Amino acid sequence: MTTRCVVYWKKCDPSAIRSIRAKFGIPNYTTINGESPCEVDEEQMKLLRQCEERGFLSIRMKKWCKNGAHFVW
Repeated sequence: MTTRCVVYWKKCDPSAIRSIRAKFGIPNYTTINGESPCEVDEEQMKLLRQCEERGFLSIRMKKWCKNGAHFVW
């Protein structure tokens, strides 16, 4: 089962963000507030929580949907 959440980027290290995006399949889209919507399965959520504990990001449980090519909050 996948979980829809929003990732808020705390660190501005482009290489770390690029690596995390690649590992978890997070799209390159980021809002002006520094948030990226993503869908993560339960196994990967544990790893994403470890990234959160290390201070790279914050996981926010916000509802979102995709309307064509646009994300809707």
